[in-house]
Parts: sequence; C-alpha cells; structure tokens
Amino acid sequence: MSDHYSTHRRQFLKFITLGSISSAPGLSITACSQRKFLNPDENIYLSGGNYDNQGTRASALIAINTDQRKQCVIPCDFLPHEIIIHPEDSYTVFCFEKDGPNACMVDLKNERVNNRFLAADKHHFSGHAVFDGYGRLLTIEIEQQTKQGKISIRDASTLEIIKQLPTLGLSPHDCLLTENTLAVSNTGQDATRFHQPSLVFIDIESEKLLSRLKLDDDELNAGHFDIAYDNKLVIASAPTDQSDSKAIGGVSIQHNEHSVITMTHPEDLSGRLKGEALGISVSPEHEIAAVTHPDANLLTFWSLKDSPGDASFIKAIDIDNPRGVTQALDGKSFVISYGRHPAMVNIEISSLVRQAETIMRPTSATGEHLLNWSARLLSQPARDNAETTL
Repeated sequence: MSDHYSTHRRQFLKFITLGSISSAPGLSITACSQRKFLNPDENIYLSGGNYDNQGTRASALIAINTDQRKQCVIPCDFLPHEIIIHPEDSYTVFCFEKDGPNACMVDLKNERVNNRFLAADKHHFSGHAVFDGYGRLLTIEIEQQTKQGKISIRDASTLEIIKQLPTLGLSPHDCLLTENTLAVSNTGQDATRFHQPSLVFIDIESEKLLSRLKLDDDELNAGHFDIAYDNKLVIASAPTDQSDSKAIGGVSIQHNEHSVITMTHPEDLSGRLKGEALGISVSPEHEIAAVTHPDANLLTFWSLKDSPGDASFIKAIDIDNPRGVTQALDGKSFVISYGRHPAMVNIEISSLVRQAETIMRPTSATGEHLLNWSARLLSQPARDNAETTL
C-alpha cells in the first residue's frame, strides 16, 4: 500500500465515528489482516462504500464479515461499482468505477491497492467486467462522445488492452460470460431508434454476434441481468427516460428460448416500481429471483418455476433504499444492503421474511452491488489454499 493510502487508513481508524442508530448491533472496524477475518468458511461480503475521513466523504472497498460482525475499509480513489475476484488468486479483487475512467486491483490480505488502470482513451468504464478462460480481462467501456460500447480485451497480467470489440449498441453496462459467449446489456437508444436497449450475445472466439434480445417494453432499458439455471434469464431495467423522476422501471423474465416477458402484474405493484430495478440474485434451489428497487424502496421476489406470467410475482417487501443483493453461504438467505444510513439484513428464502436478528447497522457499504466473497471463490483449489489463520 502506498504511503498515501496507509495514511488515509490510519486517519480513518482514528477519526471515524459510527454511532449506533438502532438497537441492532453494528459492525466494529478491524483490519483485513486480523486473525481469521478473511475466513472463507464465514460470510464475507464486498461492496463499494464511503467513510468520513476528517469531515471529507471518501470512497473505499468495504469487506464485511457478518459472522464476526466486523468490517474492514480499504480506501480507493473512486467508489467501486462491481467487484470481481481474480480467478487464480481469491485474495486479489478488481474494482471498477461506474461511468468513470478508473479501475484498480486490490490485495485483500494486505489491505492495499496494488495497481490502478484506466479505461481506453476517451472512454469510461461501465462498472462491469469479467475474466475469460484465456487469461484475459474483458472490461465494458463507453466512448464518451458517441456513447458507442466497446469490449476492451486486456491481458490479465499487464492489464494492457490487446484489442477492442464493439458491443453493437450504446451505453453498455452489465456483462456475463457463459462458456465462450459474452452477454452484454446495451442500455442506450438514439433519437432515430436505430439503436435500442438490448442484450447482445457475442462469441468471444469468433468475435461474431450470435443473437440480440430486445425487451417487449420500449420504455425500459436492459441494465442488469442474470442468466440462471436452465437458461432462465432475469433482467432488471431502469426507465429509458431517466430524466423523468416518476418513470417506472421493471423486471423481465425469459425461460429458455421463449420470448422475454416484462412483468406487469399485479398492476398496483408495477405502478410502484419507480426508477431503476438494480440488483438480482437467483436461488436455484427455491427457483426464486430477488430484485432490488432503490428509488421505489422495494424488494421484489419472482418465481422462476413456470413460464413467466401473472403467477410469477410472489411478494414485495418495503425496505429503505435497497441496493446490493446476494446470498449467504448456506444458500438459505438472501442478503441485502440497504438504507440511507447503510445497513444489511438477511431474508430467509423459504419464508421470504426478514430475520431481525441479522440486521446490522451502521455499515459503510453504500455501493450498488454486494458480492459474497466466500461463496464466489472461483475454484475449489483456491478455496482449499485459503489462509484461514490470517
């Protein structure tokens, strides 16, 4: 860690005050290097976040061990959007700025930013990236003048751009790699409607477009998505006109090769989904998708058992500004980051009821995504080699 970052962290530990704002216990501040904090057999979550550094709001990567009720703060120059794990070293993670030029590589064990890198010239990162199986990092980037989307294929060791591919759309955001197929969400549209929001599926080996999927509602973009078991696709969308504060976002579902269907029932719910639908987490065991709606202050649950339709909606929970959603290690709970005063809570999947005893506030996890680091270690050998005695 540079002297600059070491100084900032010491200042944080010295000056930050996290007053309790409820009867629920909060998280104590610790070092990632404290004994067993990075125990992969415990639930450790990563998120972007903010902290008060001597009266200045500063950005950081936040690691939270909910089993120990402790969090570790690693200062960054920007607010991390998505966080991904290095496929060969689970203690190295990559953080990306949303709609900005910055990204970095973070050493969790030593609590330091090891490397910083930038988007291509005159581009911004979308906030999302993925590793392929060839030692390459694929970052989703946006040319700032035209909003044309680019996939920058980078050497994972040097982080230098090897080449770029078009996303064949405007303002791309999320991405997901399944085998050799890269799916990318293009969220933008132009005045002529030639470019419209869509998901594109690109063969990384041949670099050819395999297919393009458009929503059945042209007032929604295709922001975040998840391809779940049996090729079931869940899409969380923001309204295309985000200048309208009353515009409605939505949730769309596709089963196998069937048409994608935007959920419109119950009508009293769909009318409440103001703004962006953001985070998605799918439980294959229970065949349920959880989706966060920050501006609407709602968490919704959708059945994936049958073809999408009126019966797909299960339940909605009123919750203040829900953002990130993932699952606990045992697969029995969704875990939500939420609140203007940041907090976390578990939702039991079998009952879809909040587990009050799991509420933790305050935390520093203000970011839009939440990653269960322990559950997402990318290979069994990496997990076997994890140093549980740190």
